[in-house]
Amino acid sequence: MKNGINVAAVSELVHEIRKVPGESEIFYGVDLEWLGGLTMDIRTKPLRFGSKRLGRDFSFRVSHHDDPSPEAAPTPADYFTTGLGSCVANILVQGASYKGMTIDKLQVDTVTQRSGGTLSGTAVTVKLEADGSWLQYKQMMMNVARFSPNYITVTLPNRIDLTYRHVPSAFRKNGAAANGDGHAAATAQAGSNAPIHLGVDIAWRNATQFDVSLRDRQYQDERWSLPARFSVDQPAPALGLNEAPNPQEYLLAAVLSDLAQQLVIVCRERGKPLRQLNASMRCRLDMRGCFNIFDKSAVQLQDNHVEIAAVSDNSEEEMKDFLKQAQAASACWQGFVNATPASLDRAG
Repeated sequence: MKNGINVAAVSELVHEIRKVPGESEIFYGVDLEWLGGLTMDIRTKPLRFGSKRLGRDFSFRVSHHDDPSPEAAPTPADYFTTGLGSCVANILVQGASYKGMTIDKLQVDTVTQRSGGTLSGTAVTVKLEADGSWLQYKQMMMNVARFSPNYITVTLPNRIDLTYRHVPSAFRKNGAAANGDGHAAATAQAGSNAPIHLGVDIAWRNATQFDVSLRDRQYQDERWSLPARFSVDQPAPALGLNEAPNPQEYLLAAVLSDLAQQLVIVCRERGKPLRQLNASMRCRLDMRGCFNIFDKSAVQLQDNHVEIAAVSDNSEEEMKDFLKQAQAASACWQGFVNATPASLDRAG
């Protein structure tokens, strides 16, 4: 054991992946339910790692950055930076453990600026205290850029397929809308193109477990904080304790919830408000690329697919057009499918 990582178990996992076809593939997924206003509920789907299937019964809320409540849940951009930064942190812990280094402290700060449908100024800063050499630190940072699935997914172009299922409200016995009509209470930044500064601090606890706190928000001269705290962990087949969502699940949740929020807004402003909205997103990850077993295996998330079902009084043609507008307005969707620059540096 090193830093809580069972290095021998990792070697056995790599051997199994080399030996048995199909054991390298992990299938992740999340489900979304619109709760009203711009609040979304996310629940993780069971995952499949090769021939193993594992329950992942975690749920968490997503709010909108215009929500002025001091107890507001994290936003899609918060979960986007969590998915990015915690994946970097996980690769660093594994790399240090393989090299026999003892980590005293690890924190990964990840920041971005959201302006309309764009994320910019995305930066990942690593604060690492360990007994390694300068050269080992440099090699570990280089390996993050090569083997972190979420970092590579965000910084290289990718693709998301989308399937829409239209449900006219007349076909539903219960045509009542979710609580609220898609309005978030207006704040100073509502409707403005000025960027809102967001970010998370990700602190290593042990092994594959991390604690996440939100950095202070900044919009022009205004600053405020949110108390939300949450955790990250890996599933047992990936040597975690299966106690919290993992980096990939948070990244999927960010993309899906941002798209859903934008669809609610577009329908409210340019059509008829939605009555009900459910969605899911899934992806595939080939661990051969992450373990550098097979160079042709893409390290980034693959076979990304979103399914949306909405109940409304809009026509199917209108809804498909609204979905295109929602994609364009979704910063996390655009940050996933387009190559988003994200600097990667070590402090100190």
